[in-house]
Amino acid sequence: MTRPTAPVRLAILAVGIVYSIILYLSGVELDSFFKRLAAVLPALGAIAVTFWDVLLWRMPLFKHLTRRPRIDGLWSVELTPTAESHIPPGGNKGPIPAYMTVSQSYWSVHVRQFTAESSSRSRTFFWWQANGADIECLTFIYENDPKQSHQHRSGRHVGTCVFDIATRSPRLLSGVYFTDRYTKGDLEAQLIDRTKGYSSFDDIENYINMRKQVAP
Repeated sequence: MTRPTAPVRLAILAVGIVYSIILYLSGVELDSFFKRLAAVLPALGAIAVTFWDVLLWRMPLFKHLTRRPRIDGLWSVELTPTAESHIPPGGNKGPIPAYMTVSQSYWSVHVRQFTAESSSRSRTFFWWQANGADIECLTFIYENDPKQSHQHRSGRHVGTCVFDIATRSPRLLSGVYFTDRYTKGDLEAQLIDRTKGYSSFDDIENYINMRKQVAP
């Protein structure tokens, strides 16, 4: 399920602002501070909700008001299939190096993962919190699309991934995954930086190599 995050934000802002404009143009007497406040309150509320979703929730001043962790950015990942996984002949039995990029606002998350042989996109997600836990954890369903050169033994498939998250700003993630082709395993991820927008495994490798060259 695709969540139309940007259109929803725009719709909320538009409704709040249009309401305030219509109220002002309708001739209603705004002859006191509280009446004027009531006129602009929907617009202010819409702006506040949008800023919270995009920015405020992750700022130091506000982040302790929520148990939502910040995981956006570029991650280095290692996938380790279990011995019981039905990996076809010639397939990679692991550990499998990969990269992951996460785009995140408060109410939305999109995860992309890249290996040398395939790429994945998250399709839907939900946050959940174990009893007594301080931080929410993430579960998402993804679709994996292997490169054409590998589809003779590894076709397109879907899977589920669960991240165990312990802090609000983690630099390490652990999790498990399983797929509809009867494979499953563990994963470990380490944060590289907060960049995203890469198109392939090789694209990320090139970025990391350039990053190493300019490092002091």
